[in-house]
Amino acid sequence: MMLSSRSVAFALLSSLTGAAAVGDLVKELPGWKGPTFSATYSGYISAGHEDGHTMIEHYMFFESEGNPQTDPVLLWTNGGPGAASLFGAFTELGPYYLSDASMQTEDFRATGVPSLFENPFRWTTLGSLLVINSPPPVGFSYCEPAGPSGSGTSCGSWNDTKTARHNLEFLKNWRSAFPEFSTQDLYLIGESYAGIYVPTLARAILEDGPSGLAEQLKGFAVGDGCLGGDNDSGACVPWGGKRFTVDFFYGHGQFSTKTYQAIQENCPADELLNGPIKTPGCKAALAKMDQERGYSFDYNLYDECYDFDLGNARRSALGAPQQVASKSSYEAHHIDGAPCGGGKVLAVWVNHSAVRRGLHVAENSFFFAADNGIGFVYNTTEPSLVPFYKHVAENTKLRVLIYNGDADPSLNTFLGQYWTSSVGLLERESWRPWTLDGERHMGGFVTRYEGDFDFLTIRGAGHMVPQFKPAAALAFLKTWLANESFPALGPQYQTKVEKAASPAAEELIV
Repeated sequence: MMLSSRSVAFALLSSLTGAAAVGDLVKELPGWKGPTFSATYSGYISAGHEDGHTMIEHYMFFESEGNPQTDPVLLWTNGGPGAASLFGAFTELGPYYLSDASMQTEDFRATGVPSLFENPFRWTTLGSLLVINSPPPVGFSYCEPAGPSGSGTSCGSWNDTKTARHNLEFLKNWRSAFPEFSTQDLYLIGESYAGIYVPTLARAILEDGPSGLAEQLKGFAVGDGCLGGDNDSGACVPWGGKRFTVDFFYGHGQFSTKTYQAIQENCPADELLNGPIKTPGCKAALAKMDQERGYSFDYNLYDECYDFDLGNARRSALGAPQQVASKSSYEAHHIDGAPCGGGKVLAVWVNHSAVRRGLHVAENSFFFAADNGIGFVYNTTEPSLVPFYKHVAENTKLRVLIYNGDADPSLNTFLGQYWTSSVGLLERESWRPWTLDGERHMGGFVTRYEGDFDFLTIRGAGHMVPQFKPAAALAFLKTWLANESFPALGPQYQTKVEKAASPAAEELIV
């Protein structure tokens, strides 16, 4: 594969700066035909030492396709805990994506390497993308003395505080390896359990001071994220409290009004919000709700791909069989028409020897990818992050974006509205529609608070917003990075809304 002229030029620049950058330059990206869109790096950076382990963290870095000398650096991490961020890089927001079609091409039949396709909504059009796989041994990260082939427990146990500490160490060392990116604006972004990873890393950066990262950091964004582990309403547990489960499924028309009324009559508010459910009548009403609502994908109410099985990658690495495909004759699809299969195909791609060579990864490396702490030892230690968000809004210049897909059953927008409003900040803009085009292409809804703190929903998106609604994700991120107002409805459509809200309209409704 030929390198782009930008890649060659940047390789020459790197030879004058960080030695790690030169050795980590990806000269050929298996599965991709033609030059890469920008200089791409894959390698390892030390994340420090603790309890007899030396942490070695794998990263990928995709240079901005605009002006890398001035465009921001966007650090991305998936959550889990245990989710490999290569999932985000190759199914959500990176320059290239994998899907079922990746294993149906002539190139795949000839080489066995799943084909990569261009992502038209890639975030590298907005800035340089740094993808981290944290904490070791997530993804291709590992610890010494076990080495790259070590198991999920080869790095000892982890918790929220320890993860933030070593993510800070990684970022400081990465910055030393890439000093030419030490002055650009830095934004931390992640989803799901990264709702813990991202703000705790931001806090560690603020507290560290002398590294210079605090001056570089301009803000952070969390998508469909966890909040902390002090109670069910804010912890990263499935559903985030029964109250919000009920609100979500009833609000989306998934069970009957009769059952909803039974829940209201039989369930004490405290039990719904904080648990446990003890009242017999409440248990019966909730069981009826579950019976009525049937089956839906935990990460997207309307999705039919069901392809977010991170455990597939782990089973593939262990030589175990993959899940059997559905026997249904119906063609699976994402709600917005995006292709299925990215998560399953990623397991095949990362475990191919050519890919490992191309990414500078040892062929005997254990690729660890799981969810909810399965397969390694992770303890939640972070209480509610609400006080930290309040501190950031009131005492720092950092900008914060909390975004949430409104079709995510797991960490849903009802929970998001609840906790963001509980931070106690004054509203600068009350709940209103935002659009992709400034006309009527609805993106979702936004509430803006004092202190550069925004809560934004994405209409029709599930848990992994950039995967399910890539155009909307790119649109709101571009607006947020530019520190602009999220586009409202066009004047002609806003007029219709205002007329509908007029006293005359209210009289007609009455």
